[in-house]
Amino acid sequence: MSLSRPSLSSANALRFALATTACAGMICLLLATFATVIEIKVGTTTKVAGQDTHLSGWDRHGPALLVIAAFAALMLAGALRGARPAMAALAALGVVALLIAVVGDVPDLNETGFIGQVYEDAAAGPKAGFYLETLGGVLLLASGGLMLALAAERPTPQRAERPADADAA
Repeated sequence: MSLSRPSLSSANALRFALATTACAGMICLLLATFATVIEIKVGTTTKVAGQDTHLSGWDRHGPALLVIAAFAALMLAGALRGARPAMAALAALGVVALLIAVVGDVPDLNETGFIGQVYEDAAAGPKAGFYLETLGGVLLLASGGLMLALAAERPTPQRAERPADADAA
């Protein structure tokens, strides 16, 4: 049994799977923008008069996750055409989304702010939005990186050489 290169149909199936993974990452980032990233509870309730206890991705980052998802869609179109810089950009967008989650949200996941000063039994924690933005970043990073790795093992098409007498004409 010898190892051979994947057939064209299996390479196309893998590219389709990676494109689907990238789309799932974009959808996760879109959902994370409007989902609750951090929730503050006082006792067993999240209702505190005059205070916002549900912080969404929009509250935390503004339109950043939407911009990343939109740019990822553009880069995916280029990556599907075989543009290696677009594949690398897709992976880089995943890294940016992960940095937003890790650097921007992780330090504040357990911060109760003013509510914690007023109520001693206040607690904060991550909700679905945090996990969605993290998953979205991982999916973009994985799909872009794997597309780049798949493209690196494919030989680049050689340009046809022009005959020497064509230069003289």
